Formats: sequence, structure tokens, C-alpha cells
Amino acid sequence: MEEGESAMMVRILSILFFGTLFWLLFSFIFYSGLFVNYIEANGIKVFFNQFFVDSQIWWLWIFGIVFYGAIFMTENKTKEKAVLYLLSFMIAALSWVPDFGQQIGMALFAKPHASYKFGKVLIKDATILYEGRRYDYVKVPGTQMTLRYPKSNRI
Repeated sequence: MEEGESAMMVRILSILFFGTLFWLLFSFIFYSGLFVNYIEANGIKVFFNQFFVDSQIWWLWIFGIVFYGAIFMTENKTKEKAVLYLLSFMIAALSWVPDFGQQIGMALFAKPHASYKFGKVLIKDATILYEGRRYDYVKVPGTQMTLRYPKSNRI
């Protein structure tokens, strides 16, 4: 491998490494805020690690990694890079504000007008607050608590 090829490979690997590192931090700040202000606030019983993995929009990782990696590799712009990182992490931290976290969670996860059938009992117009791996976490009209229904009962 020639010196130019080696330098290019180091640059690409640096973009991927530091881009992944900063995107993971951004993602962690964002989803931990949603977990506290949406998942826990609605009484949804799910572990954070399961929520974090299942809720990711994985195709965004490509753009996030390239974006943060490219910013990190920009030379001689230390002040501008710091401001950009700080602004992006402040945007991610909006999910830690209870009202914003609830609204963002509703926009990302809530699905209105779901119906479930249990034997001869039909439940209509429920709102799915969060879809877990095997269960839906649901608010039924007229109740204040979050109920856990098997996905297999959704119609």
C-alpha cells in the first residue's frame, strides 16, 4: 500500500470511528430523554436497552456517522466544530424537557385507532403508545393506565 492510499484509509477509518462515537452519544442523549419523559411517564414497563435498540431508525445512522465524522475531520475549525457539536447535543437534549419528550414520543411511537380482540370481547379505538417486541402498550378510552396487550390480538 502506498503512502497516499494509507493516509486515505486512515482518514476514512477516522471518519467512521469518530462519527460513530459522536452519533452514539447524540442518540443516547435523545433516546434516554424519551425513555424518561415518554416511556416511564406513561407507565410502560420495558428496559432501556431494549427500548434503545428497538427504537433506532437505523438508516439515519449512515447520515449521522458521516456527518459527525466529516465535521470531526475538518481541519483548523475547532471553534466552529465545538459550536456545532454543542448545538446538536442541545437539540438531542430537548427530549429531556418533559413536554417536548412527551410530544416527540407521541409523534414517533403513538398509533391511534387500534383494535384488539380477546375471545368475544372487542376493544376499539385504543391508542398504541409503544410497540414492544411481543406486546403493544396501549391506552384504552376511559382508562388512565397503560395496558399491555399481545400483538397477536391486534386486528
